[in-house]
Amino acid sequence: MDKYQFIKAQLAKTNKKNDENYVITRIWNRLDNLDIKFITQQYVIRPDGKYALTDMYFPQLGIHIEIDEGHHKTNIESDKAREEDIVRVTDHEVKRIDVTKGLISIHQQIEGIVQEIKERLLKEKDKFVPWDIEKELSPQTYIERGFISLHDNVAFRTIADACNCFGHRYKVWQKGAASHVYEKDTELWFPKLFPNGTWDNSISKDGITILERNLDEVENQRYLKGIVDGRIGTRVRPHKRIVFAKVKGPLGDIMYRFKGNYQLNINESFKTGCIVWERISERIKTYPSR
Repeated sequence: MDKYQFIKAQLAKTNKKNDENYVITRIWNRLDNLDIKFITQQYVIRPDGKYALTDMYFPQLGIHIEIDEGHHKTNIESDKAREEDIVRVTDHEVKRIDVTKGLISIHQQIEGIVQEIKERLLKEKDKFVPWDIEKELSPQTYIERGFISLHDNVAFRTIADACNCFGHRYKVWQKGAASHVYEKDTELWFPKLFPNGTWDNSISKDGITILERNLDEVENQRYLKGIVDGRIGTRVRPHKRIVFAKVKGPLGDIMYRFKGNYQLNINESFKTGCIVWERISERIKTYPSR
């Protein structure tokens, strides 16, 4: 994937939202800087476990843009609480654009934000890291950084790339799980979080809970017992999993997106009759290969 393809995919997410599409497209064109990365509909988990989607996010700058349409006038208090939550959780800035005040005002608001970003880039030019999409997809980038965070929206092209962030040296790895070289109580998992053959796996909208279930009830109960016992056949199955879910990229290409670090909830698993994984961390440590 190159930058052009990435940018088109981000803008495509706003195609059916006219105000968002207009404002985001104009901001991007007015910035006219391919060293800056932006993400639309950025996922942010609030302190109460609920989530928010910000309209436009600049990860290198820690700036979120929120576009206020007419319905926001009746949600002033909830919007304020939402913004405070985003700032508290991320330590980022939130900029707002009111699109109910007419085109001239919209352009003035956009220009104010664009100029503020340009001034900040000039002021911080010695420490600003330009957007490098190839480096962003490389395991070495995250090994050198020392961690992967959910807020970085990380996805790798292959399972092997994801595995290599945790001590492996794989050129190819096609299995749905792998060991963690350093943390023996943790497994690397690459699930399809949608119905697939005899499996019906899913993830909650807030990303906090993953359900793993086999449609064959006998096999499901056998698997449930094996997971709880920590062994299926000769394989040891830890109760912690670092999850990279199989997803389709912007162009239909397969990628493996980081979802977090999860732990088995034994009580809920027995209660619901399927494997219940609950997220315990949005950030994980990475390791060099041995």
